[in-house]
Amino acid sequence: MPRIMRTLVSRGFLYFFVLLAVIAIAAFDYDSSRLFLWFLLPYYAIGLLLQFVMPKHQQPLESNELATDLVSNAFMFLLSGVQNLMVTLLFGLASSSLLIHFGLLAPSFGLSNLPMWAQVICGLLIFDFMFYTTHRLAHTIPFLWKLHSVHHSAHRVTLMNAYRVHPLDVVVRRFIPVFVLLQSGISQEGFVAVAVIGSVLATITHLNVDLRHGALNYLIGTNEVHRWHHSTRYREAKNFGGIMIWDHLFGTFYLPKDRDMPDRIGLSHEGDYPVHHYWQQLLYPFRRRRPEPAPPPHATPAAGSPEPVVSK
Repeated sequence: MPRIMRTLVSRGFLYFFVLLAVIAIAAFDYDSSRLFLWFLLPYYAIGLLLQFVMPKHQQPLESNELATDLVSNAFMFLLSGVQNLMVTLLFGLASSSLLIHFGLLAPSFGLSNLPMWAQVICGLLIFDFMFYTTHRLAHTIPFLWKLHSVHHSAHRVTLMNAYRVHPLDVVVRRFIPVFVLLQSGISQEGFVAVAVIGSVLATITHLNVDLRHGALNYLIGTNEVHRWHHSTRYREAKNFGGIMIWDHLFGTFYLPKDRDMPDRIGLSHEGDYPVHHYWQQLLYPFRRRRPEPAPPPHATPAAGSPEPVVSK
């Protein structure tokens, strides 16, 4: 790829696709099926292609790594169908909000009363606040960490392992935020817009592409920011949100100026962890293990232990 083209892609990729998402939403009249087929699928394909054309981190595939990611992606596709069914059923009521449906909240307070641009902004903030909360809990509560450790088991951050997740981790970190967003009384069109723009932003986080976002890194969880979340060092493994406002507010934002990549990515101590064995990863949180003595201060915990969240 010519140098000028690499520079344009590197600096403008996120801006371009967020703008294109807005245009596609309007052009396809909030039709989620057409948006997925004609906008999101090509977007994912371009992201995969760029990982080969201008990768940030190059290393050969590890044994069984690709198979693990493919199986996990297939599971995620099925879970997305479950989520879509849940959303369809809720929108089939008088309001997607159960609070409004059962008279606990006046319809006039629903987000659907706001202009579309305001619905989208509020919707993104509500969803991301809940995502930040559940994501941080997944790093704090031992059992939730065992579920979430599946996502952190890969030794690189790429689009292929963005959906390397335990199904129960998806319920906590995705279904709950979606459910809470729906309780805001957002319109179906507003929800579709939030979902599409949110998918663009979420995909960026795991792109193994040499992108340079500049000041945008302090607003959005870009791939430059999110790769630090996958560091094996606890003091670096921060940046829990997709929108950085929550990390700034709660002291969990981390973006060093002297380095652009963590030294190591993955679990701090793998022990007997099945790194590239998805079926074993599904069972790992439920395995009975002998009690282990508490590690001394600053010692590396076992793979099943939660990564403590260290605030600045």
